[in-house]
Amino acid sequence: MVPAAGAPTCPEEPRTACGDRIFPEADTTVSHIQHDNGEYETAIKALAREFPRYVRVRKIDRYVGRKVTSVGGRPIWIVEVTDFEAPERNKVPVVVSLSVHGPERAGIEGGIRYVEDLARWAADEPDHILRNGTEKDSVGIPVSSVLRKVHLYVSNINPDGWATGDAANGGSFTRGNDNGVDLNREFPTIGWSYPPYTALSEPETKNWDRFVRKIKPTVAGDLHGELTSANNAFADIMLPAGQWHPLEQAQEERAARHMASNIARYFEEQGVEAGTVSGVADMKPAAYATGFDVVGYDAAGFMGDYFTERIGATDIDVEHFLSHMVPNTTWVASLEEAHIAAVRAEIETLMVEAIELPKVRVRLRLGRVGYFKDRAVVTDRDGYGGPKPPKGVEPEGYRATRMQYFRDLSRFSGRPLTALTPRKIRRGALSRLDTVVLADKPFGDRYEGRSQARRRALFKLERFVRRGGNLILTDRAITLLAKMGVVPRDSIHRRVYTAGHIDIHDWEDPYVKGLPTTASQTYYEVPIGFSLDSDTSPHWVVNQNAVSKAKGRSVAHVEDETEIGLGRFRLGRGRIGFIGALLPQPTERYDHFYGLADYGVTVAGGMILNNMIRRGL
Repeated sequence: MVPAAGAPTCPEEPRTACGDRIFPEADTTVSHIQHDNGEYETAIKALAREFPRYVRVRKIDRYVGRKVTSVGGRPIWIVEVTDFEAPERNKVPVVVSLSVHGPERAGIEGGIRYVEDLARWAADEPDHILRNGTEKDSVGIPVSSVLRKVHLYVSNINPDGWATGDAANGGSFTRGNDNGVDLNREFPTIGWSYPPYTALSEPETKNWDRFVRKIKPTVAGDLHGELTSANNAFADIMLPAGQWHPLEQAQEERAARHMASNIARYFEEQGVEAGTVSGVADMKPAAYATGFDVVGYDAAGFMGDYFTERIGATDIDVEHFLSHMVPNTTWVASLEEAHIAAVRAEIETLMVEAIELPKVRVRLRLGRVGYFKDRAVVTDRDGYGGPKPPKGVEPEGYRATRMQYFRDLSRFSGRPLTALTPRKIRRGALSRLDTVVLADKPFGDRYEGRSQARRRALFKLERFVRRGGNLILTDRAITLLAKMGVVPRDSIHRRVYTAGHIDIHDWEDPYVKGLPTTASQTYYEVPIGFSLDSDTSPHWVVNQNAVSKAKGRSVAHVEDETEIGLGRFRLGRGRIGFIGALLPQPTERYDHFYGLADYGVTVAGGMILNNMIRRGL
């Protein structure tokens, strides 16, 4: 289609050309919303005038207390949606970033139309039901009630990348701002720091950080676009990277699962066929996984990771198929209709989840579990480690240990976990446990230089298993399989890859029960300091032939089908389960200007470990 000078929008009456809306539906417009001709600003101000009880429009200046523009001198607008007559102190703040990358238009096109939906429903149909999904644990709440409880803020912080694609400017949408900087690499995320970028160096990100810290959202979202979909999904929902204890894992998984079903509901209700629109056979409306599983890479400085790690929000990000460099400025009505439907469902899910997530409870039934306690920590107190920080950068302090995962797991278990020490083992602690977990360094620092004590502990562990116990080995602790005579030492290997992951080939196995079939990543490497300049993330694997000879079960490999990263063996009346990429100790070897996390276990990684523990009961 030939782009016009405007979408058009209809800020003034009559609005018959726009279907009685300010922002028309996709099938009654001819181009993306324009920026530099004032179309967007005029239309959002019209929304605020028509629905003053529910919509407010202000520049970011008003929130941060200073004059702010993009690098290109353009204002950054914040659109708020709530019932301004309801007490503010009772509301949950929700912040959604729309189209931070210029060519990825789905966010702004769908987001601002959903703002208009909310205002019109609140004014004319207050009993209209907003849903967070169609799952069994989903709910529906009247829009009037939602807007009394939720304060929604939506914004586009990259007007430069947007404006380059305006018809009057004759160009294409661009990914970065007028400095050419990708704003979605600009946030101070924990762990490895991406060398080409200095966090918050651009006015857009610096002041977005000030705004977000002032609002302190409980729930957040960052809406993007993609050129292809690894999961054959029109909307690829992404779980951000962070250090999540079991409750946070459950909240993230629930929000993503609900969002996927809500997008499917919107598509069905609005007659959108993902396969027909995309031209890709059997394309699903939506799927969810980590960013690594969706786009095939991780990075530092992502806004979604920042929402989770720095602000403490439950964050969900989304990549939308064919909202990217192709088709860029070309308006394809059927494609944009699908983008808009998906974004409507996504924001609706976030708003309802903001009300419902505090009600989520987690109480894991894991039985009697012990773990070998390692007192070793990675800390800045003995020096920063890694390369020397750039001039002017003062690294943040940290004291990180993978043991924190077990302490967090214990908080949500029916029975507290037992931290095993040499003394407790000597006094028979193993006999009172169902499961023992050894993570990474098998016996921890308490056995350093004590070979006899290690041999005695190994003997007791083997006896524990033979008598019916469940032993779980993660990461480097897999080497104990050789010491117990289960497999030869030369069948166990350490590999390095981009991110902690496994490739599941037996989806019927109880170790992977409940996982979405998109799941692969088991730990986030960036928060615990592993660099993405090259493959650095450790994985421990066992050769498939050795697994077979020992009559073991292989559940997942890692890259090479002959190298097993998840499986188990029988030993006497018990079993030994192993996962080679889950809880490595954080590293100081690479740049880590903003500290280190204790662990980076993903939703899938947490579910697998819980299944491995339960499997032994």
